[in-house]
Amino acid sequence: MGPFVKESGAVADRLRHLSEARLKAPLTARQESSPTRAGAALALAQCLADLAAAVEGEPLREVPDLGVFVVGDQVAVTSGDLASALGALAEEHALILQDGEPTTAGDVVRRARAMVRELSAAI
Repeated sequence: MGPFVKESGAVADRLRHLSEARLKAPLTARQESSPTRAGAALALAQCLADLAAAVEGEPLREVPDLGVFVVGDQVAVTSGDLASALGALAEEHALILQDGEPTTAGDVVRRARAMVRELSAAI
């Protein structure tokens, strides 16, 4: 769990320090339809919130779009929620997420880390 918390914290910090222009810029300059950095960060926050809700057996909650300057905090909060939800579970603890697929706590962490790394590489 430690590497996930460290990586997601680093991405949140990077997002907090980006200018408004950089946050509003597309992830990839070659694709006009590419989401903005802020949009991609909000999507990551929503995915992390969905995973935390699934682990806790709670209904899904929408992460609101509060503007580009808040996305770093939203990533930090939702990654913290996920870490907290998974914190007491052993890596091999069996889970069934909203999609009905069986998985383990370790797989959820690996999935979340992959999403964080993908955004980190893009911003």
